[in-house]
Amino acid sequence: MTVEVPAIAAADPMARAAEVARFPNLGPEDRFGIRQIGHGPDRIAVEQRLPAGNAGELPIGWLGPLADFVTGRAVQSALVPDVGIRTLSLHLQVGARGLRGGQRLLASGEVVEIGPHSVLAAGRITEEAGALVAEVTGRFIIVPGSVQPVATEGSELTVPESDSLATQLGAEAAVGESGETRFVLRPAQWMANPYGIVHGGIPVALAGLALAEAATAAAGPVRTLGMDITFHRPGLLDNAPLTADAVVERAGQRVVSANAIVYQGSSKQPIARVACTMLRTGD
Repeated sequence: MTVEVPAIAAADPMARAAEVARFPNLGPEDRFGIRQIGHGPDRIAVEQRLPAGNAGELPIGWLGPLADFVTGRAVQSALVPDVGIRTLSLHLQVGARGLRGGQRLLASGEVVEIGPHSVLAAGRITEEAGALVAEVTGRFIIVPGSVQPVATEGSELTVPESDSLATQLGAEAAVGESGETRFVLRPAQWMANPYGIVHGGIPVALAGLALAEAATAAAGPVRTLGMDITFHRPGLLDNAPLTADAVVERAGQRVVSANAIVYQGSSKQPIARVACTMLRTGD
């Protein structure tokens, strides 16, 4: 018996890209100042307006929702409407300047490869003047069911807009095991994606907080060079908190390596695992 794999690439990429470009932003995308501003076959253009109240360097977690959005929307624009996607992995390589507050970022994303079970996409994030902020790649698993665009009007917003990533997420530091730095948040309705689960950028942002705090405590001021995020299962919008535990694996004279695990309920069933490399910037 031969099992035929249905075609998942859109027959008319321009028409599909135009359809996806009309999808309304979700809560996380609105809250993080993200908006799609252009599209073409298998590619999109996006902007993100960072909070203006902090002109210094921002935690790299602010890029989590943008990295997921720019690669995920590019993938959606290349696929037929009756299949969905789920983020499997994200990889960020951060530019030398890091991430600065009060800026308008420009991002472009395009599909690199469409396979029978997953799609690979790549994105480039720059400052408005053109300086590199980060390169990102994302792999997405094909799942049954179509994306259902949902508007965010009337969604419960339990956290005020803020220049602080922790306040934006409603995340708080908590006591972890010996050697761990822990941040915890309770998922709010505005954190949902079209499937009613936690948007892929939220665990990245939460892990970014814990990683930065752990590295700074161990080595002083640091700048993120790269992050690798592997997703294992979705975060749920229930009363169970999301927890990120970060541990510094090595603090060298110049480079700090740290890992984080994001989970809901039990650390033995992770939502995501994150590996991060940072550069010491202090004396």
